[in-house]
Amino acid sequence: MGMKEKVTNKLLQATSDKTDLNKKLLTFNKSFVEVNKTLGGNSGKNKKNK
Repeated sequence: MGMKEKVTNKLLQATSDKTDLNKKLLTFNKSFVEVNKTLGGNSGKNKKNK
């Protein structure tokens, strides 16, 4: 399991009952996906995060 998956799993565990924090984290995730696209990241991984 890669670092990204570990961090994602820990964040999901820590924020499962905090809806406002969940919304902020989803916004951050969307931002990271957009930055990855801009920098020319792997398009196969980006399809999963849409």
